[in-house]
Amino acid sequence: MIFIKNLIFFILVITFTIDAFFFFGIILIFIRIFSSQRVAQKVLRFLIVCYGRIIIYGFARILVKVEFIDSSQGRHAHDPCVYVSNHRSASDAFLMGVLPGEFVQIVNLWPFKLPILGLCARLAGYLSVRSMPFDDFSKECKKLFSNNISIVGFPEGTRSSSSQMGQFHGTLFRVAKENQLKIVPLCILGNEDKPLRGSLKIIPGSVEVHKLPAIGYKEYKDLSNFKFKQYIRKKMQIFIDQRTGAA
Repeated sequence: MIFIKNLIFFILVITFTIDAFFFFGIILIFIRIFSSQRVAQKVLRFLIVCYGRIIIYGFARILVKVEFIDSSQGRHAHDPCVYVSNHRSASDAFLMGVLPGEFVQIVNLWPFKLPILGLCARLAGYLSVRSMPFDDFSKECKKLFSNNISIVGFPEGTRSSSSQMGQFHGTLFRVAKENQLKIVPLCILGNEDKPLRGSLKIIPGSVEVHKLPAIGYKEYKDLSNFKFKQYIRKKMQIFIDQRTGAA
């Protein structure tokens, strides 16, 4: 039964992706003719979020229940801000569709190589932290922030093999500190086998995406870049341990 559900899911996703690509293309061409590149990118980012939400809340429901949980205790952040998430699965990028507002994902190099999705990511202005020097990356982020666009990234850089997160890279935290922005930690739970690493097989179950309290500039301004990223990592790890019973 799991195999059949997986087969149905991937047939639906592939068909929908192809149809959505042509639909998005027609809309963007029309907008680009009559408006600016900025408007076209904003619309494309919105469409990508809609695409992700249809995948996780629609087609994926035959296998997985996805729930977005506000665990921020009233400590919110308005755009722009820097979202940082733990990284357990190839599906993590899709799960970012639960977030509000306009944002750009910070990704590795390989997502740009994906057919259709990679092209959409490029056109939407998604950034690869590994494809440019930090100064250039920082300038691109500053442009986004000036337009009230947040960034979303996975500071581990690669998927962790257990609930214990890997060490954080410092790039996202340096950018946040340079621009005195709030950091919003996100903790994804239950997605380590959706799909299984090295496989396309999705194990039925539930996934929770928790938004933790936003951390303002005053809270971290006196920390070194290293202590800053460790400070955020510790908060996220404590939350994950408490939710998974590992504490």
